[in-house]
Amino acid sequence: MAGVAGREKLSGIFRFLGESRENAPSDFHDWDITLVRTAAEFTPARMRQALDQGYDGFIVSIPDTEPSAALLAATDVPTVVMDIHDPGLSARQHNVVFVRNDPEAIGRAAADHLLATGRCRDYAFVHNPSVREWSVGRFRAFRAALRDHGLWAHEFAEPNELKGLERPIGIFAANDDRGYDILEYCRRHRLRVPEDALVLGTNNDTLICENSRPRLSSIQPDFEQEGFLAAQALAELMAKPSPAPARTVFVGVKALVRRDSTADVSLAGKLVQKAVAYIRKNALRDISVPDVANHLGCSRRLADLRFRELMGTSIGETILATRLDEAKRLLATTREPIDAIALRCGYTNPNSLKNLFKRRFGLSMRDWRRQSA
Repeated sequence: MAGVAGREKLSGIFRFLGESRENAPSDFHDWDITLVRTAAEFTPARMRQALDQGYDGFIVSIPDTEPSAALLAATDVPTVVMDIHDPGLSARQHNVVFVRNDPEAIGRAAADHLLATGRCRDYAFVHNPSVREWSVGRFRAFRAALRDHGLWAHEFAEPNELKGLERPIGIFAANDDRGYDILEYCRRHRLRVPEDALVLGTNNDTLICENSRPRLSSIQPDFEQEGFLAAQALAELMAKPSPAPARTVFVGVKALVRRDSTADVSLAGKLVQKAVAYIRKNALRDISVPDVANHLGCSRRLADLRFRELMGTSIGETILATRLDEAKRLLATTREPIDAIALRCGYTNPNSLKNLFKRRFGLSMRDWRRQSA
């Protein structure tokens, strides 16, 4: 609970409990909750005590607590693990659900945002000081998204390694703390932000983002929804009479909050940013290229021309890619029928998505889901 992520996750847990009370007053989830706020509190003695007292379930989200987590990993007590990669808990096969923010969605959102400015000549990712799996995942997705446009993302452990890149540099930070460090580096080395370097953080910690100079743009993962789904998953595990197989739930990006550190200075860049935001919000509603052009208030030809110049692809292709990404996410993280997924992705005729998916990825949607399980 030390940062914005922990507080929002806890808010999501309480939202689930509150909604269950409102929706089913006769059968709501009446939990007695013990909050363990820090790693110093999450001791092996504390865990033994909880297990001896017969706690019904656990939600774990504190990193670097392997001795305590190992005690829990050796049991079949219903457990939800949020955004940490503990080796013992990761090896559990039953009665565990892993709820994680989606590094693929975060990395691609960062690439889309920096590409949409149309100004970056070089791209870089700067890791968290202690490089963790989530930081590596965000970097890999960022690099893959840029590679789709024939571009490259340099990988650095420290801001002072940014020397020698061609300006303007598009810099994606593993989190907002690292983004603040990068802004300080730019200030000391007289790199103007956003003229010489565009800096983008992750987590949207407003205490950091609003008080940095310049104010830091940031990707906001949906931590509150993570908490909600974690509580929902724990309730389902505790209600089942027999152990359930392990599974993973990924939660996407809630918003990209634009501030001064990635402010655009070109009219074409602003047009493309507006187009990307509209597509991201409405791609699953069966929109077409003319709908995007109408939203921008310009001709279809001009909209597509500017989009191709700055993004290296067309508006129509971006709409399709957004729908396919959502289809893959739903196939991997839900048990929804494929026809229902097609409808959710903006296809009134499910066969249209099935045929497109197989042409693009060489697998049917059913086979792709089986392989990603």
